[in-house]
Amino acid sequence: MKLSSVDKSLQVIETLRKNPQGLSIAELSQLLGFPPSTTHHILSTFRPYDYVAQNPETKKYTLGFRFLSISTSILENLDVRKTAYMHLRKLHEKCHEAVHLSILRNGQVTYIDKIQGSSGLSLATYIGFSTDPHAAAGGKVLLSELTSEEIKNIYKNRPLKRYGKNTITSMKQLLEEIKNIRKQGYALDNEEYYEGVRCVASPIRAGGRIAAALSITGSIFSMTMERINRELIAMAIGTAKDISSELRW
Repeated sequence: MKLSSVDKSLQVIETLRKNPQGLSIAELSQLLGFPPSTTHHILSTFRPYDYVAQNPETKKYTLGFRFLSISTSILENLDVRKTAYMHLRKLHEKCHEAVHLSILRNGQVTYIDKIQGSSGLSLATYIGFSTDPHAAAGGKVLLSELTSEEIKNIYKNRPLKRYGKNTITSMKQLLEEIKNIRKQGYALDNEEYYEGVRCVASPIRAGGRIAAALSITGSIFSMTMERINRELIAMAIGTAKDISSELRW
């Protein structure tokens, strides 16, 4: 099938998104199978509008700052993010751990807000970060809104990738986990995404459906299982319910 110029342009943008270190025209052309002249034309069209930027030393291209302003506009118009913000701050002040707000988009969990923890634990997550939902507490909460067939369809063409030492890599086990999450109203990530890190998440509901997930993340030393069971599960569930009560969808 012959690709239109718009299709080719979007493929360039998507490839740059997946390669934040930057790519040269030759590297982009090789990855996409485009003639270098086509790649150069697309980049030259985007560059004056700041959709792409070129490093003057390496000559490699990255996404431009225009996408940052676009993403900011999108985030500012998400009702759940605006409603949740003060609740996230209060939760962070109580637990002193990292707090995330996430949604399910195109089969991935996407983080739309984050407050860094006080412990100094460094997490690779950031606003706009997307990853597989099966290995994250927030992702599993979001999957619990879906049917078993819908979950299987998400992973139809990709495996349940292993991230941490306890990542669920079996569909049967994942579906059983999701079943338990629906019953208990929260999800745990015990070194499933990052080794040495635990997370607890709870659903935020609007219009009778799960609209987002709220999660608390910290090291296994500050978030012991005893502390999770004693106070953090209740904090996550309580805050998620408070946010849900303010959403009017």
